[in-house]
Amino acid sequence: MVVVRLFVLTAALLAVGFPAFAAASVTIKTLLEEGEKYHQQPVSVIGEAADLRTVVGPRNLPFYTFRLRNADGSVTVMVQGKPELSNGDQVYVYGIFVKSRKAGRTTITNRIEATIVEQLHDRREPLVG
Repeated sequence: MVVVRLFVLTAALLAVGFPAFAAASVTIKTLLEEGEKYHQQPVSVIGEAADLRTVVGPRNLPFYTFRLRNADGSVTVMVQGKPELSNGDQVYVYGIFVKSRKAGRTTITNRIEATIVEQLHDRREPLVG
């Protein structure tokens, strides 16, 4: 009985307390080729930040967007807050992947709505292949 409770507690902590472990660790290539499989699912991805833009959104809340890219392609990342990264930085991104969605008159494709963006300059080993 104790083992079952410990297992349930550990699973809950991983899913809630440590969201990056509950997400699928994928490559940009996988997201582009198998995007429907990951649509509206949490993902974690590593790549290079490019085309960084800061914008003021609804209710004057700051957010920023950038392209997460590598040799296989790129996806757009959107994050609420102010950026703590620069173009060319290697970054880890955790968020919800959107393959395709209508937003007013535009269609959003291949975007990660991120909750975590971290620079990898201090890490010796990448988290994702």
